[in-house]
Amino acid sequence: MSHLTASQERELRDAFDLFDTDHSGKISKSELKRVLHALNIKVNDHEVTKLLSQMDTDHSGEIDFNEFKTAMGASYFKKHSKQELHTAFENFDEDDNGYITADELNHILLRMGRHLSRAEIEATVRALDTSGDGKISFDEFCKLFD
Repeated sequence: MSHLTASQERELRDAFDLFDTDHSGKISKSELKRVLHALNIKVNDHEVTKLLSQMDTDHSGEIDFNEFKTAMGASYFKKHSKQELHTAFENFDEDDNGYITADELNHILLRMGRHLSRAEIEATVRALDTSGDGKISFDEFCKLFD
């Protein structure tokens, strides 16, 4: 995907690093399944295997960054519908109160195998929280995808 900007490539690298929970530089089948599960995407082993094989162009059994970038680049940066964004938001908003709190963000990241410090979680919320109320609204969440 040579048409990605440096910023877009960094965003994809950050997403890749969330999937690559053991920091091996590759996404294994178990890592892919764990992240999909953490995002409440219901898949069976056959579906995970199929998804992995579609992305794994060198047939190594794992997804490296270039394979991830090729597979995800076009869809990752497409404009998402409000419904798609709302569905994603609902996966984070565990108590359905219309906001993502630091605890909810931490919980989903832990389910993905990511252990961030409380300071890192709070800094992430602050970076997205344009209203200053200490939580992420749906509109603030949507700005991530503009």
